[in-house]
Amino acid sequence: MKVNVAQVRRNENGTAHFDLEEDFSAFESQLEGVSFAAPVRVHLQVSNLGKSLMVLGQIQTKFKVMCGRCLEDFIYPVDLNFEDEWVFSGQAAEERDEIAFVFEKDEVEISERIFEQIVLALPMRFICSPECQGLCPVCGVNRNHIACGCNTEQIDPRLAALAQWSKRD
Repeated sequence: MKVNVAQVRRNENGTAHFDLEEDFSAFESQLEGVSFAAPVRVHLQVSNLGKSLMVLGQIQTKFKVMCGRCLEDFIYPVDLNFEDEWVFSGQAAEERDEIAFVFEKDEVEISERIFEQIVLALPMRFICSPECQGLCPVCGVNRNHIACGCNTEQIDPRLAALAQWSKRD
């Protein structure tokens, strides 16, 4: 995914818009248990601020993932906004190297930068819906489809004597 910022960089206070789309399946090996179900669409607004370029972006894609509760596959949509600062290497000061993206040519490869934004936005655990009941810890049935009726109330054996305490009164 490449963006040519030559026109924006040479035009102080200039702005350009870019609409990009690319297949990111090559990055799937870096994501465990996650695969891209749609191409990645990126909408960028690049503005020249004089010493740097301010990039406002929106990323949209879909993933095929497994629910952490019921272990069913489902499609997880991603729609995120991000803000980034790009600095041409000839204008980059040392203190800005760590907070800004430094580029050397007018044609900037941004695939890694976009992938980084996607990874930062992904949850630690995917849940298919807030109402997901997950798997029964006793019999293993998916409780979203079947009500098994298993007794899932487990009492810690160290506290079992306390369970009898309320029955004595």
